[in-house]
Amino acid sequence: MVVRYFAYFRNFAGRKEESLLLGPISAIELLRELSSLHGRTLEKALLTDNGEEIHSDLIFLIDGRNIDFLNGKDSVIGKEAVVSLFPRIAGG
Repeated sequence: MVVRYFAYFRNFAGRKEESLLLGPISAIELLRELSSLHGRTLEKALLTDNGEEIHSDLIFLIDGRNIDFLNGKDSVIGKEAVVSLFPRIAGG
């Protein structure tokens, strides 16, 4: 799978995108894996303090589809998927 980071998530992960040999995996499991790979700052932006829920400021897309309209944190990501992670940014 390919994971693409946008806005300040790029700084936290230290990259624009990366390829991972994962899948199928749930959305929440992927976020835990990314947190483990890239550290506490990214983890705090992706997950709630207890690590059980996705942070409310995260927009999570699987192949361009928002997981809010799939199965939320239990949405399954395949090996060939493209995941995009955006922060909700107010203003404009």
